[in-house]
Amino acid sequence: MRETLTTGDRGRAVRELNEGLRTLGYEAGTGDRFTQSTARGLFALQTDRGLDPTGKGDSRTRSLLSLLVCNDPGEAFYGDADGDGQLTVKDVGIVLQSLFTGKAAPTVALDADGSGKVDVKDALYLIKCLTGRAAPKPNAPWIDPEAGVGEDAQKAVAAAINHVSPLRRQLVEAALPFAFDPHGTEAAAFPKSLYVWGANLYDPDKTLHCPTSAAIELLAARKPAFFTGGRREMMLSALQNAASLGDRLSGADCSGAVVGLWRKFDLVDGRFDAIANRLLKEPLSRPIQREDLRPGDLVGFDGHIGLYAGAGRVVEWAGGAYGCQLTRLVGRCCWSFTERRLVRMQKDFEVFARPFFFIDGGAEE
Repeated sequence: MRETLTTGDRGRAVRELNEGLRTLGYEAGTGDRFTQSTARGLFALQTDRGLDPTGKGDSRTRSLLSLLVCNDPGEAFYGDADGDGQLTVKDVGIVLQSLFTGKAAPTVALDADGSGKVDVKDALYLIKCLTGRAAPKPNAPWIDPEAGVGEDAQKAVAAAINHVSPLRRQLVEAALPFAFDPHGTEAAAFPKSLYVWGANLYDPDKTLHCPTSAAIELLAARKPAFFTGGRREMMLSALQNAASLGDRLSGADCSGAVVGLWRKFDLVDGRFDAIANRLLKEPLSRPIQREDLRPGDLVGFDGHIGLYAGAGRVVEWAGGAYGCQLTRLVGRCCWSFTERRLVRMQKDFEVFARPFFFIDGGAEE
């Protein structure tokens, strides 16, 4: 593909150009074809941003477009090592420092070319981005609003739980109503269930745990780190919105959701409680391979846990900004209700476990 895209060109780079223009509200072509609509959209963008209005997709325009799209607002993109929302020489320095001194731990933010590893190529790619010879890559996948992903996920999970034991199906069916699909086609102002630190989804008497505004305020005072960045305000607004509709909003943290579901189906005593790391290990669970996962099994990493729903999806209470979400087993993303954007999470699931009652309790039949 030539460095400058123009009328008649086709391919993935043109598709991304059209999608980027459309995301920003400009006229755009369809699919992977560079049409007159693409040219008019680029002309308008270039005029608005003080670039030479050629109507062509030169490297400088493409770099600017990528930054605007993935930075709307504060979107993370590959290579922004210091997280300041822009690519600078400082980012190159941090990548090199990580490689040669070990003073900065390699993270997805340092992976400038999106290859999945941090190496010298990332520093070179950053330099290309700074000089306009390459476009920064957004640290989140494109979402096609017409793809019907939410409906597809629902059908895929329904098919997956149709061929498992009744208990596995019941656990997933009980968790799904709380989950927001970040890849779905419907936008929402608030989570369906809040992330509330230290709370179990079902109380010892098996009633659904529904936090109050006073409880949120108290937690925010005691654990301020969990309520920064507009999370406290979003949660309070979500509770008020639910109350205005005559409803109550549930809440739990990641391990509390699993504990609550186990309580609900009398798999443990009502007073039972455990953190994520304990739930994922013997004697409460037994390690399995990812390819052996079945709906109702557990997935996680150090300090976090989720319920595998089948079809490569996981129900997890992901954090204050996200609440309960139906995420993907690979390529884990969440919708931030405080920043109004899709976030590619730093970690994918790396621990897979089967609960004790599927092994020792005969619950598979």
